[in-house]
Amino acid sequence: MRHLKAHDAETGQIGAVAADALDEIHSAIYGQAPEASRAWTDGDAILLVVRLPASPEPAAAATPVTAIQRMVSAAVFRRTGVMLRTGGANVDYERGLAVLAFERTAALADPEDYEPAPSVPVHDAEV
Repeated sequence: MRHLKAHDAETGQIGAVAADALDEIHSAIYGQAPEASRAWTDGDAILLVVRLPASPEPAAAATPVTAIQRMVSAAVFRRTGVMLRTGGANVDYERGLAVLAFERTAALADPEDYEPAPSVPVHDAEV
C-alpha cells in the first residue's frame, strides 16, 4: 500500500495508486488478479485499462464496471486524500477489456482557512 501526501504527489503517482486499487478490487470481485492492467496520466487525467475475465455474454459480468470505477475512486481517496472524479467507462466484452477514465480534482482549501457559513434561524420553525 502506498501513502502519499495528497496534493504534493504528481498525477502519475496517483495513477499508480489507482492501478493498484483496481488490481485489488478486481481480485476481490473475480477471485483473481487481472491478467493485465495499466495506468496512463496526462495533466489531471488518469486512464486505467484492465483485462476482465472472459464472459460469454455481457450480462454475465457480475459487477458493473461503473461500480468498480467508483470503488477505485474511493480507494484512492482513502489512501491519498486525493479526490478523483469518475469519467467515462467503456467495456469491450468480446476482447475482455475495460477502460476507466478519471480526473483529479482541484485541491481543497487548507482547513484552517475554512470559514463555515453563518447559521441563521429558520423562519416559521417551531422551537
